[in-house]
Amino acid sequence: MIVKKYLVTDIKEAFEKIRGELGKDAVILSTRKVKKGGFLGIGAKTYLEVTAAVEEKKTPQTEEKGQIYKLQEILSKTKQPQQSTEDLTELKRMMLELKSMVASQRANEPQWVQDLRKALEKQDVDEEITEKVIEYAKVKYQELDFGNENTRLILSEMFLPFMNTSIPEMKGKVLFVGPTGVGKTTTLAKLAAKLKLNDHKRVGIITLDTYRIAAVDQLKTYAMLLDVPIRVAYTPKEAKLEVEALSDYDVILIDSAGRSQKNELHMTEIKAMAEVVDPDLVFLIIGMQYRAEDVREIADRFSIVSPTHVVLSKMDETSSYGHFVNVPTFLNVPIAYVTNGQRVPDDIMEANSRELAVLLAREVLKNARSGK
Repeated sequence: MIVKKYLVTDIKEAFEKIRGELGKDAVILSTRKVKKGGFLGIGAKTYLEVTAAVEEKKTPQTEEKGQIYKLQEILSKTKQPQQSTEDLTELKRMMLELKSMVASQRANEPQWVQDLRKALEKQDVDEEITEKVIEYAKVKYQELDFGNENTRLILSEMFLPFMNTSIPEMKGKVLFVGPTGVGKTTTLAKLAAKLKLNDHKRVGIITLDTYRIAAVDQLKTYAMLLDVPIRVAYTPKEAKLEVEALSDYDVILIDSAGRSQKNELHMTEIKAMAEVVDPDLVFLIIGMQYRAEDVREIADRFSIVSPTHVVLSKMDETSSYGHFVNVPTFLNVPIAYVTNGQRVPDDIMEANSRELAVLLAREVLKNARSGK
């Protein structure tokens, strides 16, 4: 029997390569997703590793065994558009069987691995990052003792490769974007106070959030207390004029309206406004109460405005800190600040990779000890 492995981007490419090299009688023995490239797995691309085999004697296969699928049968289906439903059903069956295999393998893992996986899931750490951390732990330490306080340091060191933090120099035009209700306006006010009172910079504020009267009034109140100018723009043209009017200020903080990442029109509007404003920095505000899958979607949709930094908000409203590693991985941009309350300007802190890694490790260790 000839057995070969193929690294491909999708199952269609695998079919073509296998048929070309092994012939139409080849069978697929197994498939699995693998990561290649990047640094410590960061930035790596996902591929499909397909193992196929064929008997050296060209005798036809007459039956299927276990996880073996007849390539010839699947290929014959892909040639017939009217059988697309059957193709989809077959692929779904394959995926269900593969998931069953994975679940079976995990059930036989050592208890410490099962506890670590549950703890990472509890912290809403992305599944791919979870598996990388577990594989590294298996190779490097063979076993982790969750009763030992030193394990917190070990965990924090394992999280560091997935961390990315950076505090930018606040100058020029800074645009704040994000979904509704994540605290953009409050975050802007906190940074305005820091820049004015601590850094002694000349600060101007522009609000584009004319959809919410309360947001405009809130910013006007902060601006009055800080003694900084505030302008209101209702259209992209007005936004451009207001930016020009404040051009001699050190920093112009620009508040945008909250936009749902699921609404195509909203995304188009925020992109158009960003193009007119032409910001030097773009802060994407993401609430830490969101689930990992929501954060991935937000990161993907708001990429149209090219965020330069992320602010994680509302840390005080959750005990899941997985987004410390999720967000830099999803967006490939650093976390600049984390907010943990409503007080202006107190409840905001500069992001530090080691500090965030320790916070996440503390919660993971707590969850692992409880086994929940």
